[in-house]
Amino acid sequence: MYKRFVISVALLGCMFVTQLQPVWAEALYNPELELDAERTDIDTTSLGISQTIDWGDKRGARARAAGHERDAVIAEAESKRQGLAIELLQALREYHTADALNSQGQQRVRLMKQFAAIAEQRRRAGDLNQIELDLAKLASLEANLESAELTARLSDAEQALLALMGELPAPNTWPTLPHLLPDIQQSDIDTEKLLRGHPVFRAQQANVTAARTMIELRQRETRPDPTISVRTGREDNETLTGLTLSVPLFVRNSFRAEVDEANANLIQAEQNAQTTWLNLNSQLNTAARRYMLTRATWAEWQQRGETSLQRRIELLERLWQAGELGTTDYLVQLKQTLDTQSAATELRGRHWQTWLDWLTASGTVFTWMNIDTRLTD
Repeated sequence: MYKRFVISVALLGCMFVTQLQPVWAEALYNPELELDAERTDIDTTSLGISQTIDWGDKRGARARAAGHERDAVIAEAESKRQGLAIELLQALREYHTADALNSQGQQRVRLMKQFAAIAEQRRRAGDLNQIELDLAKLASLEANLESAELTARLSDAEQALLALMGELPAPNTWPTLPHLLPDIQQSDIDTEKLLRGHPVFRAQQANVTAARTMIELRQRETRPDPTISVRTGREDNETLTGLTLSVPLFVRNSFRAEVDEANANLIQAEQNAQTTWLNLNSQLNTAARRYMLTRATWAEWQQRGETSLQRRIELLERLWQAGELGTTDYLVQLKQTLDTQSAATELRGRHWQTWLDWLTASGTVFTWMNIDTRLTD
């Protein structure tokens, strides 16, 4: 139902991540070619080639660090896509809530208009006084004002969906939302599994691993890499062959400052990961409690109150027209019934919002929607 609606969000952010090339270890140093010619009393020419050797495997350390940084980018991209999906679902929730309230507002306008028209007839017949007639007219005017506000709210919701989707589909084609969402129990929640699979935490964990690998790289960079050179040439009629080994001396700069910086970055990354874990854990528990409470309230309303509203509206009208219910009492009870109907619609919207909060806190929006967002190289 929602797959076509949100599949574009699943692809957003993949456009640059899937273009990332696999991390491989390219050579760190290129060979150097050297040509030397000298004309004096003795003509000398030589041709040589030199190669610096990656003695400490800096190339492998860099490749590992880049791989972990890539994992962090992919996890952050997944988090952004889930955020966009939640934003779309929230806009959809607001649209359906506003649409239902707008329909109820139009129903209120019809009922109050009918109420005012009947009150006018009964006033001419002498069954109502002027005060009761004025009350009916004021109620009709109030219903019109409320309906105008609800229509504006629906228009804003439609514009929000249009801004997110980029185009407005044909009428009545927005995906509908289920009245009752899945049931979750506190005892069934595997908090540690959910948090470790959350893209926000996985990004932080990848940053920690990348920072740890960066320490290894910086430590390897403190080891000098030797350079081997081989040359051959001629000096007059004699052939020259030479072999040179050079090793840099890390005397003026030992590169220990870079190691200390990498250690500090690791400490910061670990603290960020721990803070993220605590925040996500708190959000998860809070979202679960709110959702279970709202769902229980909404389920009870569906079982007991939803079907009785329309019957109550019809009963109140019959009692008033039969003279068994005064005009003021009829208006008060009718407005109370309609307000209850609107409150139930708002409750359904909150029920949906708490579910979206749970999906956000648990990082399972695409799992719930059965959308595969795995990235391939």
